This record gives sequence, C-alpha cells and structure tokens, in this order.
Amino acid sequence: MDKRIIIIAVLTVLAIILTIVRESGDSSGESFSLISSAKQQISSDRIYDMADTTLRTLGIKKGNIRPFKNRNDVRVLIPQSFDPLLFVKAMKDSLEGFDAAIVSMENIKEKSSTVQIKRNDIILKSFLFSKEPVTIPKKGVSPLVKKATK
Repeated sequence: MDKRIIIIAVLTVLAIILTIVRESGDSSGESFSLISSAKQQISSDRIYDMADTTLRTLGIKKGNIRPFKNRNDVRVLIPQSFDPLLFVKAMKDSLEGFDAAIVSMENIKEKSSTVQIKRNDIILKSFLFSKEPVTIPKKGVSPLVKKATK
C-alpha cells in the first residue's frame, strides 16, 4: 500500500474521533472568549485624556478645553456648527469595555450641553459645552474705512 493513503486514512480517523469527543464533551453552555466579560475600572484622569484626544480630533482647539481646578468639570467652548452628540458617540465607543456610562443633557434656553461620565451614581467627569460667542458686525461704516474729516 501507498504511504500517502495510510497517512490520509489515519488523519481521517483522528478527525472523526476528535469531532465525537468535542460533541460529546462537557456541554455546560459556557463558551470560551478572549474578551473578558468583567468591565475594567477607569479613572477620571484617563477619561479626561480620552476626551481631550476626542475633542481635538473633532476640531476643538486646545485653548477651548479648560478643566476647573479641584473639580471634575471641564468647560468646552465649541463653534456654533459643532454638535455635542458627535462627542457623545465617540466617547461611547472609547468607553466600551470600561465600567462607565455616559449621560448627556441639553439646556436649550442657555444653548449649552452637559455630558457626564458616571460609574454607578458617581460622576467621574463632567463636560460643559457652550457655544462660542458670535460677533455680529455693526451696521454702518466698516472699521476699515476712515471717516472723512472736515
């Protein structure tokens, strides 16, 4: 007999045996996963670093991101066209796998938004978004044109 046929026959028998063992083995319903089901803890400093990177990626200038000293609040001046929901969506993706939830509130009257990152009922970091003031040019002569003097 040919050696190749013997090797193929042995490998086939081993494959059948392994399939039977796997199917009849412990079927407690637990599956193997490389991803841990337990969520990791996260610090407020790490959240700030994530948020700072996210905000800068979204086009917010570094000077417009101002943390309050000795508080968990961060004031963020945003352009009129910026939607804070972009930040919420990006941070939700960044916080996947961490023991933290993101809550967003909007104050239409004051034209501001607050985004809080919480663990249980504890606020780890709070981001206060407010729109940059818009300068409206005054009616009349533009500042570049000098008035005629007599």
